Amino acid sequence: MWREYLGYAGTAFAVVNGLIAIVIALLPVRRSVHKLRLGATALVLGALAAGATFYSHYHASVAIERQQDDRTEIRTRLDSFAQEGRGLLAQIRDLGRELPARAADEWAQRTELYLRDRLGERYVPRFRKEANELYGEDATISVQRVAYWRAVRDRTVNLETIAAEFPDQPWRRP
Repeated sequence: MWREYLGYAGTAFAVVNGLIAIVIALLPVRRSVHKLRLGATALVLGALAAGATFYSHYHASVAIERQQDDRTEIRTRLDSFAQEGRGLLAQIRDLGRELPARAADEWAQRTELYLRDRLGERYVPRFRKEANELYGEDATISVQRVAYWRAVRDRTVNLETIAAEFPDQPWRRP
């Protein structure tokens, strides 16, 4: 909390330093001891202002770096959930394999928990939202499997849409 106010400390010190400079200029010559003390105070305040400015810039860059790392981790995790969803789609489509109903339900629950914990409650309805038919043909899917196929397809498409909101570090400097 106090670190956020440190950015203003440099400005406050600079203003006080300017006032000290005015007082020094207005003091008569015979008050040289007071001028010397005020000058020393102005130097200390100037050093504190410079230090506060450098620290606030350092703190801001660390916060940006942490945010970039979080976004990268979120993007990677969402991509792995989407990859797992595409794997489930392949299993559902294959009539020679058992319907992965339990695996699909567990995948959806794990993904919803992650979205709720890391991104907030508003992402869960977006994850569950129905996608339109442009995202895959239902005709090649067995009638018994089409409900699971649509559910996993919709959630996978929505995950990819959500993941697109977290681009690969657009502001990282080389």
